[in-house]
Amino acid sequence: MTTTTSAKTMTILGSLTAMQLILGSLLSIQFLTTKIAFAFIIVAVTARLFSPLITAGTTALAYLLGMLLFPKFTFFPGFILTAFLTGLVFGYAFHQRPTLPRIMLATFIVTFVLNLGLNSLWLHWLYQTPWPILFTTRLIQEIITMLIYTVSLSALFKLPLLNHLTTRLSS
Repeated sequence: MTTTTSAKTMTILGSLTAMQLILGSLLSIQFLTTKIAFAFIIVAVTARLFSPLITAGTTALAYLLGMLLFPKFTFFPGFILTAFLTGLVFGYAFHQRPTLPRIMLATFIVTFVLNLGLNSLWLHWLYQTPWPILFTTRLIQEIITMLIYTVSLSALFKLPLLNHLTTRLSS
């Protein structure tokens, strides 16, 4: 990798991380057990352009910076783990040519295993919220989230600009 390529790569990664930070922290709505944000779009773009580990690292970094710069609730490192795993899942699913089955599988894992499973566990540990209440309120949210993720990411990966960027960065 040449110096010019490294500088270009670092610039793109820095910009994508900043966009994740803005969409995930500043332009999100946070309630006690619910967060509405569109940072997943930037995570998916990062996953399409870079390796799964780079995507996971930048996703965790963006989440950590968001918690440090714009705290909205109690800091808990488990949420950083969830962010890292989200980047990893998206990275493995979208780094190669994303297809509808890959998009659906990745969004299922992220919404139900990571968001509903792990994040509910973290919230239960933090706030001692009873499981039935936590699970039922978050289940409805995650069903809607999976639909939004699937439709949005299917449309995103059909954009010619994203495919053009992927081709240019890989050459």
